[in-house]
Amino acid sequence: MEQPVLLLSPRMDSTTPPLTFSQLLREDNKFTERDFMKVLGISHTKLKRLEADPSFFTVHDLLVLAQLIDKPISKVMAVVLEQAAQDTQAVQQREEAVKQAAGRKYSPRKPKQES
Repeated sequence: MEQPVLLLSPRMDSTTPPLTFSQLLREDNKFTERDFMKVLGISHTKLKRLEADPSFFTVHDLLVLAQLIDKPISKVMAVVLEQAAQDTQAVQQREEAVKQAAGRKYSPRKPKQES
């Protein structure tokens, strides 16, 4: 009887959708962190911060990364948006920022009264 082979860390293939932005970048295992840092012109600390919350990447950076890893920009953006939507703390911070910025729209300034 043949026993199944158990893998401690299964390798992602093209049929398995990446769960996070970091997994998408490393899906084919072609590039190192240094490669990404060099292409984007950022430090290791900043790369790690951006990987943790990829919503802080600029559109230009995402376009460069999509071209580098040879993935369509739509797939890269979909993964970024999905990951951003799952981060509840970041969602709350964005909602609070919108509420603060939209204050005047809903309660306009009162004109000064002449004395």
